Amino acid sequence: MTTTSATTSSTAATTAATSTASTTTSNAAIGASILSSLNANGASIDTGSLVTSLTAAQKTSVETPITTKQTANTAQISSVASISSDLTAFSTSLNTLVAGGTLQTQPVSSATGVLTVAPVAGQAIGTLSDTISVAQIATAQSVKTSTYATSQAFDYGTLSLTVGTGSPISITVNSSNNTLAGLAQSINAAGAGVTASVIADANGNSTMVLKGQTGQAQSFTLTGSNDGTATQPSGGTSLSALSYDPAATTASTTMTGLQTAQDAKLTVDGVTVTRASNTFSDVIPGVQITLVGTGSTALSSTPATAAITSSINDFVSAYNSLLSELNTATAAATSTADAGPLRGNTAIRQLQNQLAKLTTTPLNASGTIRTLAELGVSTAQDGTLSVNATTLSTMLANHPNDVEAMFMTSQSSSASGVLITSAAGVAASGVYTVSGITPATNGGNATGSINGVAMGASSWTLTAGAGNNASGLILQILSSAPSSATVTINQGLGGALQAIHDVLLGTSGALTTLSTSLTTQQTALADALTKADAQVTVYHDRLVTQFTQMNTLVSGYKATSSYLTQQVDLWDKSS
Repeated sequence: MTTTSATTSSTAATTAATSTASTTTSNAAIGASILSSLNANGASIDTGSLVTSLTAAQKTSVETPITTKQTANTAQISSVASISSDLTAFSTSLNTLVAGGTLQTQPVSSATGVLTVAPVAGQAIGTLSDTISVAQIATAQSVKTSTYATSQAFDYGTLSLTVGTGSPISITVNSSNNTLAGLAQSINAAGAGVTASVIADANGNSTMVLKGQTGQAQSFTLTGSNDGTATQPSGGTSLSALSYDPAATTASTTMTGLQTAQDAKLTVDGVTVTRASNTFSDVIPGVQITLVGTGSTALSSTPATAAITSSINDFVSAYNSLLSELNTATAAATSTADAGPLRGNTAIRQLQNQLAKLTTTPLNASGTIRTLAELGVSTAQDGTLSVNATTLSTMLANHPNDVEAMFMTSQSSSASGVLITSAAGVAASGVYTVSGITPATNGGNATGSINGVAMGASSWTLTAGAGNNASGLILQILSSAPSSATVTINQGLGGALQAIHDVLLGTSGALTTLSTSLTTQQTALADALTKADAQVTVYHDRLVTQFTQMNTLVSGYKATSSYLTQQVDLWDKSS
């Protein structure tokens, strides 16, 4: 994959050419020094200095181009890592607010001593005006044993625990668990939904308390019976002392009941409702209710105007910050500064293009207001965003549900036999008609079209193809699927940001691929530098050998010359 543009390559070539010219000038200067030394009319040559100079010149010649590339590579890696990190923070920060329900209309209870309310993330609430009366809250059955010495042993046998209409669970009691602590541990390990705990008092005695789950259907019975064939421990307490049946007479129950299991009972706008738990979110759409006590309360709602306004301004600020970083990374070279490390990079261009589309991308499936641009977010000529506070305030006042929907990521199917299995936010917002649905039969594939375009099929799975607005949508077709269904996608701003993040930073995303390529280049350059350094060492050693041989020859020539001079002098004297 090509990760740098022609501009980046040109900049690198210019730098390399400058480096080469500098190296050539240095070599020329060293050559002149050598010639001067060799023409010194018999003066001795400092071969050590020559070897050092020549080696340094060779090192510069072969290693500078590599280190120049390493510097550029390091800058690119750092820039990609920073942009990737900021993009992740950009996409996840908003989703955190959405997931917490902060950007949704907030339900309000007039009597928090009766019940409290909270928004359900991803579900619209709208305007609430409900009256709720709570007759009783859900409770869990709890019972306790008599008080025993902490070390008191129980006889061997079986405890039979039954929850609701379920099958009895047998718990064997033997020498490994025949104390209150051991029995409590065995009951908890049975996984029946009944929790046992042992409470010690100040006198060194203990009581075991059993507690089930809330709801009438979670009522439990416990029956203890001795093993008539076992040799019982001395002084052991009969297991019959660990029996309780909420429906039996007092005579057959040896444990003490503390609380009975019951369902919550409430009336919502005149309709009676029962629930096994005190916390539920299936009575009023988008509202999680937690019962606290009995009495009456009125529900109302408060639009998240302030939270949405703050989030939009924060989004614009974060967007402009990320854009500034991208502009710096892709800046053109000037007379005083080099080009940005990612100048002309295709992956960064893709990111810039995706971000530029955000203000005009429909974020909810339907409604009068669907885009950030309609909400008052405008794009300047330099690409930065700004918020028109007046427009935003007007839209929040006149179209609160549409605005709120722009921050929700949700998806739904009109048919239970057509399941959406792709991640929420992957497909673009819209209402899609899936027609011509047939389940997979006889080892074949299911079939179906979305908005008239055939979907890809593999066994029971249908996938919307590229080029379709629903691209990325994956459906699982069950045998009960109807011939057609409607799929509603609310991508939301968080989903749109996450989609950009996943496309660029997914396993095969452009930024991920670029980062991998740059890391590979980093390793290759390090290897090249190691090899170049080894070549310089070889060159140095060769110079030392050659100059040593030369010095040996010169020394021999000088000895011969001296000998001949002496002989000539002798001849002259003898004549």
